[in-house]
Amino acid sequence: MRGYVDTDWGQLHYRSSGPAVSEGGPVAVLFHESPRSSLVYEPIMKPLGEHLTAFAFDTPGFGLSDSAPAGSGIPDYGRILLQAIDALGIGDFTAVGMKTGSTLATQVATLAGSGRVAAAVLYSLSLPDPEADEYWAENWAPDLTVTEDGSLFEYFWKKNVGLYGTDSPRDLSLCVAEAVVNLERYNSIYPAVFRYGSTVYELNQKLIADGVALTVIHAPSAQMTPDAPLEFFHMPGTRDVFMPVSGQFGSRSPKEFVDAIVAVAA
Repeated sequence: MRGYVDTDWGQLHYRSSGPAVSEGGPVAVLFHESPRSSLVYEPIMKPLGEHLTAFAFDTPGFGLSDSAPAGSGIPDYGRILLQAIDALGIGDFTAVGMKTGSTLATQVATLAGSGRVAAAVLYSLSLPDPEADEYWAENWAPDLTVTEDGSLFEYFWKKNVGLYGTDSPRDLSLCVAEAVVNLERYNSIYPAVFRYGSTVYELNQKLIADGVALTVIHAPSAQMTPDAPLEFFHMPGTRDVFMPVSGQFGSRSPKEFVDAIVAVAA
């Protein structure tokens, strides 16, 4: 099922599956990486719905959701997403997020509190590096324009090949398509995410101290660019799950991804 929910920033689009919230079963709320949309979770919505109620939101400014106000920070995004969760009548829930969505999941879980969010599933964690975070805030997603030679498509194709490899051309095509169709809003959230890196690290530590069970999904490798690999670490108090692919888990490794979510949410 798909629908819209009203917030202070306009309408947010979502996908859902499983029993109605009113039935009182477990709920998982999923947040996607940028510049994608809840489409990344479509392959696992039905399998998740066999175990729990699942909601996957389009982040403000992406997919079919209305835009965030310019200059909004991660606490602002978190407030709006929790407002949408509340408006749908969701009580307790497990927060799930990959990459950008992982930052949002941490923020939403923090705002909701451990009495409401007992578990979260996050993407691989990195140690704080303010200098690198500021560099990527400025350089990861430059302003782009459409030119007659079609180079924009090649730019996004090569960028995503660098992130995910070439084993799934369909996923690469979807990555490019969602970036291009949303070009005006493509880089709207990245500066806020990168500049929140140290805070996210502290918030995850606080969630653990408050008794929230954190599962961390690890890719076999990841990189920003070919000469800038990402280094991940094990945060004490978390449960690690190792995936066989570098990303796009919903379509490329759906069983392992569903199992990791259901293990803590159902």
